[in-house]
Amino acid sequence: MAKNVEIYTLAYCPYCQKAKYMLHEHNVEFKEIPCDDDEEKMREELTKKYNLASLATFPQIIIDGINIGGYSDLKQKVESGEIVF
Repeated sequence: MAKNVEIYTLAYCPYCQKAKYMLHEHNVEFKEIPCDDDEEKMREELTKKYNLASLATFPQIIIDGINIGGYSDLKQKVESGEIVF
């Protein structure tokens, strides 16, 4: 079953690139939301929207409306089988 995947990114962020590469490797279609134009505002908005304990970092990966976290979180959840594409 296809999942609805969104990824909030910054152009200069190496972890954003790694996350996108991982999604491509698994043939996952995703919507990329670049946040370069107003990085600090997007950090604040994502922190509030997903009730994060600390200020949002990039990337922020959202799968079916649930905040997964960043690249390391995605990698761990895919490797453990918690997330299956």
